[in-house]
Amino acid sequence: MPLLLTSLIWGCKRELSTNWDTEYTTPIAHAEMDLGDLVGDSLLVKKGDNSLDLVYNYQLAVDSINKYLDVPDTLQSKSVTLGKIVLDNRTLSDTISLGEIYPLSKLLDGQTQTLPAFDQDGSNNKQEIDVTKQFFKQAKFKQGFIDMILSNDLPVEAEKIVFQLLNKGDNAVIVYDSFLNVMPNTSVKTTKSLAGKKIDGVLIGIVKRIKTKASDNPVLIDSKKGIRLDLAIRDLEIEYATAVFPAQNLVEENQEVQYNLGGAEITYMELNSGYVVMEVFSNVQEEIILDYKIPNSMKNFDKSNYVRQTLKVPPAVNGSYSKVIKKFPLDGYQIFYRGKTPDLPPFKYNTVYSEFTARIEYSGIERTLSLKDSVYVRFGLTDIKPKLAIGDFGIHFFNFDEKKPVKFFENVKGNISLEDVTMALVFKNTFGIQADMTIDNITGVNSRTNNAVKLISSALPPTFTIDRAQNNPFIPYIYAIPFNKSNSNLKQFLENLPDRVDSKFSMEVRKRGSQDYTDFVFDTSKLTVNLQLQMPVQFGSDGLELSQLQAFNFMSFKNSDRIKSGVLKLDITNGYPFEASCDIEFLDEQGVLLTTLYDAGATKTVLPGIIDASYMVSQPVKSQLFADIPESKMQKIKLAKKIRIKTKFNTPGGNRYKIYSTYKFGVKLKGKFVYEQGF
Repeated sequence: MPLLLTSLIWGCKRELSTNWDTEYTTPIAHAEMDLGDLVGDSLLVKKGDNSLDLVYNYQLAVDSINKYLDVPDTLQSKSVTLGKIVLDNRTLSDTISLGEIYPLSKLLDGQTQTLPAFDQDGSNNKQEIDVTKQFFKQAKFKQGFIDMILSNDLPVEAEKIVFQLLNKGDNAVIVYDSFLNVMPNTSVKTTKSLAGKKIDGVLIGIVKRIKTKASDNPVLIDSKKGIRLDLAIRDLEIEYATAVFPAQNLVEENQEVQYNLGGAEITYMELNSGYVVMEVFSNVQEEIILDYKIPNSMKNFDKSNYVRQTLKVPPAVNGSYSKVIKKFPLDGYQIFYRGKTPDLPPFKYNTVYSEFTARIEYSGIERTLSLKDSVYVRFGLTDIKPKLAIGDFGIHFFNFDEKKPVKFFENVKGNISLEDVTMALVFKNTFGIQADMTIDNITGVNSRTNNAVKLISSALPPTFTIDRAQNNPFIPYIYAIPFNKSNSNLKQFLENLPDRVDSKFSMEVRKRGSQDYTDFVFDTSKLTVNLQLQMPVQFGSDGLELSQLQAFNFMSFKNSDRIKSGVLKLDITNGYPFEASCDIEFLDEQGVLLTTLYDAGATKTVLPGIIDASYMVSQPVKSQLFADIPESKMQKIKLAKKIRIKTKFNTPGGNRYKIYSTYKFGVKLKGKFVYEQGF
């Protein structure tokens, strides 16, 4: 209720030593109190006849998802050497001319003559073949093939051709082969394996022997034509190479990772939050693109939008590593924890199937790669906070021993007797998990009187089952145990005016197992135990007290510094069917009591409201109470920063009355003062 502090002073006669106000002036303070000051307005429910029901819902215990499921960070660490490095198929064409094989032919170039047979050793006739641009600078092959096609562009039959292909650097033989009876303008082909061979980018081709037949007739001599060599390398996998590499996958890791979820066996999660973590260290001298996927996942229930994160790792500088660490949020994703084939037996749980690849794109830049190059990868899921988890959460045991304050009667002092009160112990389970509950003790404690009353009832079973909630559509399970005056000591329990409830109970979860891994937990799931109290506000009272605390500043009044003493008057309007006495406490800023309006034993009683034949207050009764304020007490009042207006009710004879929303108790504080002489 608001406090009104206004000017008290109408004037004074400064020529006198003292001066009295002639009238009681505008209120120094006022308050209008009702039952809301006792229990809080939010607990009062007004019925059609304006009578009140007092409703209170007091929560004793709460459980949450963290009690059933803890998702630890699970990161997989691997140091993976490159599984396969491939080069594109490449081709090269070169010619060992007639002029190089038979130098005399250069003198006959362009002439038509009979060409004699010749048998020439060409070991010293070497042809350099540079493949650094077309193939590679250097490579050692794990597997692959070289195809050689020798085309006879001579005008005569080549009876025998012996060909050798060497590395220029170390003269290692790459290919050595013979070709017989190659007719003019025809070709022959041979294929050799390159497995285990090291090949340089500059090769030497040697026609070690060429034996031809003489022409039967004159032929056109063209010294530029000869034995044409077409080289093709294909199906290449290398151990190492310096080359321009094509786009390719270097690492492919598809795996099922099983999580340790503290005994829970989970098949599905919807995530509130979490991360994919990717940490990469690479000594590969090419930009690597990492691709991490969880195919059996989706975002916002869209299966085409699954968990997939891509990360680029810069090329490593020779002799060092390139490092990248990234976290990608998983908010809003759904993940199946049933492995690679979630719909096929054997069914799995706690298992996430992921696909991880490391690939390079075509850059056009010459690099050196080796199967000994490695990529260290640490990847997985962290900080997972599920919105929903489905599966089997295992057996759990919980014990609750709690002492909680009760605000229901925190402003109540004195004794009350309650009629027609009911209370229920209500269990609301929004977990999709069944539990067995055992109540050991519920005791209401009045800490002001140090009195405790244990709730005793025949309706309270030793152990009972709290069934699981339903999903799709979601329906919580509610189990209520009602208490009344007939089946319990509820009246005594409440008339003790407890300001604390001590409760002790235990719970065993999933005693009878889960239902085909369909138990579920939401992040909002709770198992709440509530004391729900409802009663018509109809009671007798012996010392029941309403109080209201207000700010107060007496020194804000005009000429208040010259007030010496006076009389304070309470104008009271009592709309309750109870006798009442009223007092005011004056407090400092810290709430320490400075003085009271009335001295001990000097409080006065005001009459109850007028009651009609239906025992309802038909007319409030107005009363006036006076208090002389000597100078010593006035000085304390001037120091006050707060006041507490207190009203205490009594019902002589133990009569009980129903309380209505229209009932009010009004108090106005006015003053008539003596002033010191003015100057």
